Amino acid sequence: MLRTLSVRLVAIAALVTAICAMAVATSSAGTRPPSVRLLSVVKHVDVDRFGDQPDLYIQGINVASIDGTFEVDAVAGPNGTATLWQVNRDAKGVHRIRQLLPRTKVDMSAGLPNFFHAVLHDAAGKSVLDTMMPFCPAGYFGPYGGGTASRTDTNGPIQPTYPNVCGSPLSKKTVWGIDKGWAVDPGVDLVPDNLVPDGEYSLDLTIPSSWANQLDIPAKSAAIHLALTVTTQSDCSPEQPCGPSPAATRSASQHRTEGPRNVSPAESFGDNGLTASADGTPDLGALPAYKLATENNGDDHKDYLDFDATISNLGSGPLVVEGFRQGDKPLMTAKQFIYQSGKPVRSATVGEFEFDTRPGHNHWHMEDIAQYDLLDASGKRVVLSEKQSFCLAPTDPIDLTLKGADWQPDRTALWSACAGDASIWLREVLPAGWGDTYSQTVAGQSFDLSGLPNGRYQVRVTSDPAHKLLETSYTNNAAVQPIELGGTPGHRTVTLVK
Repeated sequence: MLRTLSVRLVAIAALVTAICAMAVATSSAGTRPPSVRLLSVVKHVDVDRFGDQPDLYIQGINVASIDGTFEVDAVAGPNGTATLWQVNRDAKGVHRIRQLLPRTKVDMSAGLPNFFHAVLHDAAGKSVLDTMMPFCPAGYFGPYGGGTASRTDTNGPIQPTYPNVCGSPLSKKTVWGIDKGWAVDPGVDLVPDNLVPDGEYSLDLTIPSSWANQLDIPAKSAAIHLALTVTTQSDCSPEQPCGPSPAATRSASQHRTEGPRNVSPAESFGDNGLTASADGTPDLGALPAYKLATENNGDDHKDYLDFDATISNLGSGPLVVEGFRQGDKPLMTAKQFIYQSGKPVRSATVGEFEFDTRPGHNHWHMEDIAQYDLLDASGKRVVLSEKQSFCLAPTDPIDLTLKGADWQPDRTALWSACAGDASIWLREVLPAGWGDTYSQTVAGQSFDLSGLPNGRYQVRVTSDPAHKLLETSYTNNAAVQPIELGGTPGHRTVTLVK
């Protein structure tokens, strides 16, 4: 206990010294472009591993912003390419500082590729892991709970302002950043090919010259050496299983599976008119279906086409719909609100919420938010999914560079609450710049392929099919993905057609 207390006191003293030094460096920086530095106030880290998990999750490492706010705007391109610009953002707009040139493909959900070079040595000095790692300039868990975003001085905002995830494979444009006076834990999660024995190790983590040169990072600020003690914890049991490593919980996308329900008869297409044009109005759109796969159901022995579908809000304000209970019926009147400068300025009745009593749900769904059709090559519908209602929530950042995009929807008062059966009111929200993803993997939602011949088809995803919601435009509400069905009963296949 005395040794632990002593180590902590030393670490706290070192942290205070480091923070003071960084504050001086920041205040005297002049006009140098903002950059980042590696920061650690400890020289030794105890690494606890659970069960037979090979992961070694290293705490005590931070990446701090220096000389101001560090921001990178990322725009996805074809085949894993992306355009990255370091920018400065002020009241007059966004100003480019320099283009960043990665040497490999950019995963929009992972951030800057190959930003760290990690080498793990055992006690004899033998390398047991040598790997490159990406860097997401975001506090994955935010300052609440996980504590991976930390202040380094008092010159910046009192809370982080940038998104706490980098994005998802669906992201088209997004913003990565570390506020002035803040640092983030990069999430150093080492996964050796084989389970390394418990014992003493050392870690050398460096920022390669390809990035250090672009960002003007001195060599002394681009490298950290840590001693590690790896210990496997044995307090795991079927009654109290070991939890996953923190890195395993960082997915921005939160796919959900729904059960079948009756199809709403409401359906209309082709309305090109604008319902509203003022700032703050949402604009729902549909992304083409993806993750398409066929399966043979073991219960009914039918072939089904599974897929994921995302509806997005690329307007200048959030889609905010509130439900108001009418008596004791499992229905709520749905009312949409248009927000400007954080305040509602317009409202309209747009339909109903229905309470879903099926296992795994027991919450309220907004009716007629989306519709999924399987069309033949001529555009005639051959299968309609029974999925018609949703509990809205932001699962995937799509374009966080939009005017009005919400970088941190989990920290605002406008947050989805799907509510219980005793509720008399609820609010569901899809913030600007975000998408809501559902997986269609159960009978009734996935397409039944029984009796359908092989050939060309189209999967159509439509948002707001009955055009009940206030939007800036209905022209982008449908997306079509051509496919080719093949195979034989029990072994059907699906191929994307470009």
